[in-house]
Amino acid sequence: EDGAEVLDQLFRYHKVHSLFGVIVGFESTTHSFFHILRWARRREDIQLLWNSRAGLTGLIAITLCPLIVLPTSVPYIKSRMHFEWRKGLHYLSLVWGASLMCHAPQRIFWLIGIPFFIYLADKMGEGLFKTHLVESAHFQRLGDTSCIISFENPPDFGKQNSAYIYLMLPWLSKYQFHAFTVFPCNTPNHSSICIHKCGDWTQSLMKTISTPTHKPAFVVGPFLSPFSSPAMDSENLVAVASGIGVTPAISLIKQYSRTSRRLNLVWICRDAGLVEHFLQNVEFSSDGYTLIYYTGKERGLILRDDLPPNVFMFNGRPNLERTISVIISSIATGEGLPEELSGKLLTRTPVEIRSRLLLEKALSIYTMDQLFDYTVKASNYHNEGLEPLIDLVNYRGVVSTMKHLLGEDSELVSDKITSNFEIVDLDGDCRLDREGFESFFNHMIGGPDVDQSSSMVNVKRELQRMSTCRDMFQSGRIKSQSE
Repeated sequence: EDGAEVLDQLFRYHKVHSLFGVIVGFESTTHSFFHILRWARRREDIQLLWNSRAGLTGLIAITLCPLIVLPTSVPYIKSRMHFEWRKGLHYLSLVWGASLMCHAPQRIFWLIGIPFFIYLADKMGEGLFKTHLVESAHFQRLGDTSCIISFENPPDFGKQNSAYIYLMLPWLSKYQFHAFTVFPCNTPNHSSICIHKCGDWTQSLMKTISTPTHKPAFVVGPFLSPFSSPAMDSENLVAVASGIGVTPAISLIKQYSRTSRRLNLVWICRDAGLVEHFLQNVEFSSDGYTLIYYTGKERGLILRDDLPPNVFMFNGRPNLERTISVIISSIATGEGLPEELSGKLLTRTPVEIRSRLLLEKALSIYTMDQLFDYTVKASNYHNEGLEPLIDLVNYRGVVSTMKHLLGEDSELVSDKITSNFEIVDLDGDCRLDREGFESFFNHMIGGPDVDQSSSMVNVKRELQRMSTCRDMFQSGRIKSQSE
């Protein structure tokens, strides 16, 4: 049983739940209708509807039935009602269940009551022991469509391997809890979650965290992921994921990377920031294939120079049937195993080109106004007690921003940073306004010496060179680059 089968099984369970919800709603309606009809024919008995326990509890239950069933089962209503409203109305089933317990206590009190009380006890335990306040979670965008949240594990948080949590951001919405896979990050006793922009809540989140920031959050969990069961029962694993769906596989990689289990990853993703983040921060297992198929069109990838020999990058979509067949064949025959690969797949991008790509990446995440505001704050921080700068940046602030965006590469292009600053600093006072800052940034990205498009062509040529590894999988035999 693999992850796809587990997911399919969950969908089947939900379909069964939905089907029985409709059946119970229909039977409750017909049951109530004929009771009301019987009492109405006797005239005096109609008062039992509000004067008797059975009548009053039945009236409550039948009134709540359409509010519980229709918003989640009728496509027309479902498509026009926000998820939060549908979920909130669905919780009226607790009142509905309590009404049924009192409706005919001699017959169905314990039939409804046992699962009812188990559910309440579970929710109380979740609220008392599984809900944690994270006072300072770190939020950072990885691109236009994704972000990562990192936080220090609260006391008694438990293990985060193959688990998920519910996240509530009180400054965004106090009533929305969303489930996300949680996995350990490189900082000890810290965890991370990745979020992809795909709805109202995530869109609001991405707008709010336009720059890296710290904000409070509530996390509920962790809970064991359904994908952990096949992982624990299998010695050789093949995980196929797309986009943000790679996070459960990343969690498994972190859990089993130092064990005897072999985990192979096939990941299709078009989010460059997401690919770059995981390549930089995840230690992929050395005895499993990691095949990353980059399908993005907006920009090239900025890759590490020390990719492990079993991590392969490709441009375009994979032939999944052929790729997975080759992985299985390699493991079954013992030929061309990942740990036997002697060559390294490298993408050595010159620092001049890499720095430009990093700045292009920054512009894909932040606006020029946001970068300028950040540099103003950095300039005032380095202003050494002088009069605060307003709508101006100084040289030290610009260098600080470049260090933040370029990392270690800022030292390698320090001469270029200085020369470009001097070019746009026409007054020679080591200060730039908003227009001068943008001009400096354009000099850093473009410049008269190397054409920007040629930089992209060179990087794409390197990526295309890496894509030749696809032929190895198509031929059914894995070769090292040294061959």
